[in-house]
Amino acid sequence: MRLFTFILLLISFSVTAFVGEINLWSPGFSYTTKPERVLYQSKPANRPWRLCALYPHLKDSYWLSVNYGMVEQARESGIQLQVFDAGGYDNYALQLEQLRQCADWEADAILLGAVSHDKINDRLPELVGDIPVLGLVNEVSQQNIAARVGVPWSEMGHNVGQFLAKRSEHQSLKVLLLPGPKNRGGTSLIEKSFNQEIANHNIQVVDIGWGDNDLEVQRNLLQHMLEKHPDVNLIAGSAVAIEAAIPELQLRKLNGKIDLVSFYLSHEVYRGLKRQRILMANSDQMVLQGRLSIDQTIRLLQKEPFLADIGPTILTLTPENISKIEVNLSLSPGDFRPEYEVYSTSVLNK
Repeated sequence: MRLFTFILLLISFSVTAFVGEINLWSPGFSYTTKPERVLYQSKPANRPWRLCALYPHLKDSYWLSVNYGMVEQARESGIQLQVFDAGGYDNYALQLEQLRQCADWEADAILLGAVSHDKINDRLPELVGDIPVLGLVNEVSQQNIAARVGVPWSEMGHNVGQFLAKRSEHQSLKVLLLPGPKNRGGTSLIEKSFNQEIANHNIQVVDIGWGDNDLEVQRNLLQHMLEKHPDVNLIAGSAVAIEAAIPELQLRKLNGKIDLVSFYLSHEVYRGLKRQRILMANSDQMVLQGRLSIDQTIRLLQKEPFLADIGPTILTLTPENISKIEVNLSLSPGDFRPEYEVYSTSVLNK
């Protein structure tokens, strides 16, 4: 296996460096090929670059953990970071306006956690001119995108589907599916790959509920679906849906009668795994994705060798292995709150 090692230059802007193995997809912007495992080392900034990051929302601890990784890497690299939150996947117009604000701020680069897979791409030249735009976490079309950090969300669906397919060898499963907002982020890819894996197994998806990754929205969806389908024995959903399910099942005295699996990780899902209330969850190592996105952008701006399409390995977490797996590259510390600005000390001292 070929290893790419990037040598750390010790200059005043950098404090620490991330070193570890990640996935590289080649050709870029295609998850159809098997990724190559490469050794990666973060790069110090040679000036306090101005980076602008756009998130679809900060409603759950998934994007909070991405935010933590970006903020930590920005501070360690000595660069400036401005963060915008669109407030939800329906807020397409707001994210367009936030792109304009990034350009007005004279950002050197923009990291786009897009609310849409492809609707924003053709507007980028108009909104931000020649400022380079990099894809952040969410699936995004290659048009007008210089590079990206992420994972194949189809793999998240495959992993959960495979887990349930194996479980269905011993028990027939009637499933409520709550993947999140329809055709946003990676939900359509998750649904498609999940259904592919459970086909021809003793698994029936009795209902599917789409909705924003908002706790109240997911709780309302779940309550309606449970009333409509009282004979289900498993719920598969987004982390927010599973967070809503834990107290709802307890209230209905359905603990032990309906099992839970999550397509991705959050702090509450992590606790649910530790307490054996959740059977399985993916982690696409959100903190690491945040760190990688900052470093990838620094490399691009400094015209140094960089890998255009990278991301972490997706971890499969269960109550049996959760105590053995380090989650510091997946979840932010429990007391971390969203941070929207990072300033370089060299700028503050001017």
